[in-house]
Amino acid sequence: MKRTKTGSDGEFFDHLEVLRRKIIAVLFFFCCATALLFLLSERWVRFLQAPLEGLGVSLYYFKPYEKFLTYMRLSFWGGAALSVPLAVLQAALFVAPALRKNEMKYLILSGGLIPALFLAGAAFAYRFAAPLALRFFLFFGEGDNVLPLWGFGDYASFLFSLLLASGMLFQAPLLLLLFILFGLVSVETLSRLRPWIILGIALIAALLTPPDVVSQILLGVPLYLLFELVLVLGRFLKR
Repeated sequence: MKRTKTGSDGEFFDHLEVLRRKIIAVLFFFCCATALLFLLSERWVRFLQAPLEGLGVSLYYFKPYEKFLTYMRLSFWGGAALSVPLAVLQAALFVAPALRKNEMKYLILSGGLIPALFLAGAAFAYRFAAPLALRFFLFFGEGDNVLPLWGFGDYASFLFSLLLASGMLFQAPLLLLLFILFGLVSVETLSRLRPWIILGIALIAALLTPPDVVSQILLGVPLYLLFELVLVLGRFLKR
């Protein structure tokens, strides 16, 4: 006997089809972005070299294929980073019909803040953290007559990892805000824990920056200000 497809089965497969189309759209954008970045590699790689300005350091590659593979790797991860906002948007559009009104409000808030905070973190690392870290590593033990010979691939991996880590770290306030909005933690509790949170921020800043007070302050102060902003937003949105 031939089995008929029920209404619920039909809806399930319809949702799968919608999801498939959204995944294909994101993958298509990723491939196009990766290809475009690779074609423009020389231009935006010069942008990545900007933190080295004033340090008198040149980059070298030590294998015939190192530069090519580094361009490929950077283009791949750059395309992935550019695809994240589209992926978040597509995911939001997919789950939006099943959300309640207040949940939609949180979704819209998150969708706007995720790329904004990531870009803010990456820009902070590019403008402040990376130059400070590079200067520290360059002049560390400079009296030992060991001269720097930095490889292009290693430098690119270091800088991209730093930008990615900083961008992800700046997502922490958003995660904390969502915890508040969904009732997992209260603003009052976070306010009482402020001294411990400040200590945690100081420890994170000490771990992620060179061992000097200036760079630790440059990372710690923005994170603390974001924490205070989360408390203000939490009080406002929970009214």
